[in-house]
Amino acid sequence: MRFVSLLIFPVWLTVSSCNNPNQQNQPPVYYDVAGFVQKQIKGLTARKPLVRKTVQINQERSQQQTAELDWSRELELFSQADINKPALRSSYQIARPDSLTYQYTLKKSEERLTVRSLTVRLDSTTRQPRQIEAVLQTSNPLYSSERHLLLENGLSGQQWQVKRYKLAGFQKLSYFDKNEFMVEGRLP
Repeated sequence: MRFVSLLIFPVWLTVSSCNNPNQQNQPPVYYDVAGFVQKQIKGLTARKPLVRKTVQINQERSQQQTAELDWSRELELFSQADINKPALRSSYQIARPDSLTYQYTLKKSEERLTVRSLTVRLDSTTRQPRQIEAVLQTSNPLYSSERHLLLENGLSGQQWQVKRYKLAGFQKLSYFDKNEFMVEGRLP
């Protein structure tokens, strides 16, 4: 029995050290863009606002007005712009040009990461994100892409919500032409 407890104790110690509560409960280093975007997705899904949406791929352009959007899918790239992960804690340079602006720029030593820059501008009254901008890049021998994201928010009645979102950029596969795209949505 004593032999079994001598074996179990080191295993228990190893497992318990993997779940370090100090690491899990550390405050975020960067602005919580993902939390804000998830809150907006929930609100938009519940409200189903009418959206004037424009989509352009290369030279083909289409427009529509709809209230039937999958907001998780529509704002997915903004969720992907989340840099508040423990593994990224020291990957970005932080600048505060003024008290309402957070600018995060990828350090040169971290070129493998997708999110190159993220800027969050807060509203002076509500301290909510008035504008979120991000640049995402991916590159390997077979594929390259660049996406510029813009999310503009404002008060609508008593709620702070998305007013406009825009995604623009390109995708290129080796041996194929570059495909440029733009998606823009405007809400009342």
